[in-house]
Amino acid sequence: MHDTRLHISLALIARNEEAHIERCLKSASGLAAEMIVVDTGSTDRTKEIAITCGAKVLDFPWIDDFSAARNQALEAAHGKWILVLDADEFLPPASVQAIRTLTSSADAADRAYHLVNKSTTDEGRTGISGLIVRLFPNDPRVRYEWPVHEQVVTSLQRANIPVENTQIEIIHTGYSSPEVNAAKQERNLRILEGMTKYAGNGHPMAWFLKGGALLDLQRTGEALTAYVQCADMTCSGDSIHEAALVRRASCLADLKRFNEIRAIRPAKHEAEWHPELLLLRGQAEISLDDIQTGLVFLHRVFESQTFPRIPAYDPIRVRIRALMSIAAVWEKSAPGRAVAMLRLASHSIQTGREISLSEVLAAEEN
Repeated sequence: MHDTRLHISLALIARNEEAHIERCLKSASGLAAEMIVVDTGSTDRTKEIAITCGAKVLDFPWIDDFSAARNQALEAAHGKWILVLDADEFLPPASVQAIRTLTSSADAADRAYHLVNKSTTDEGRTGISGLIVRLFPNDPRVRYEWPVHEQVVTSLQRANIPVENTQIEIIHTGYSSPEVNAAKQERNLRILEGMTKYAGNGHPMAWFLKGGALLDLQRTGEALTAYVQCADMTCSGDSIHEAALVRRASCLADLKRFNEIRAIRPAKHEAEWHPELLLLRGQAEISLDDIQTGLVFLHRVFESQTFPRIPAYDPIRVRIRALMSIAAVWEKSAPGRAVAMLRLASHSIQTGREISLSEVLAAEEN
């Protein structure tokens, strides 16, 4: 049998990841011929653990540039394929087999692949899923760009290397404390502000990411300005434009500017809207005392198709939030319905199963 390990180099960057890196490397050790860890200044046992797992460790001084560190790993790779993981991620066995099969196929050559990055606390049963390019040819033209929220898509586009979707999952398990996350977002914001110094300047995605950092730091008004700028720089129907509209609605909801949420209308038909936008529109209508219209939008949440979207979201939790909003509508006038909704939500949380519209309608008949 053809040994696909000779074709795959695992590349990752790490700093103080002693709690996670062993699991990450062991999950890929039977798949990759070489594992390259670029360490950006660990003061714990990260490098020692990586070496024990069979990885080649390279020291790289941190210069406020994630792309520079990632590209150091790419420069050292010898495999035909590059597989990128973060230290707090791992590949489940099914994903290892799927990557092995994919990279051994003649049809896979000269393409890059989106894998499904799933952030989860329960080994992947539930979580927020998003597509991300993590498997691509080892080509000197393909390098990471942007100092923060680095991505490889732009260089793939210039090299005319197409990107295809897969259902192969990467499981992300590392969660920071609120204090650590705030520090990371302050760092990210400092870098992003340099990329968006003037209105209309910089890439629209930089404005989108700046909005995310500001929103995480609870600077909602500033986040809204960044998302509006992102939307203004993109065309209706563009994926970044649509994502900016969703986050714009999130900011407006936090600011209780519900009338302005009504004015947000993506190019797509309502049935194809991002589930979070359907949820926020439904909640806005109810806050404006249009209960029936609000229920229509909340019901549409349960009809939406589940697949990775921008922005990434957890379909189970979005549906639970919609269900709780419906329960609140019936709390006083029909408490039996509200209780049925709460039971349905509890069952979804316990089982990790998405709630269907038929279940919601049945509970409303209670």
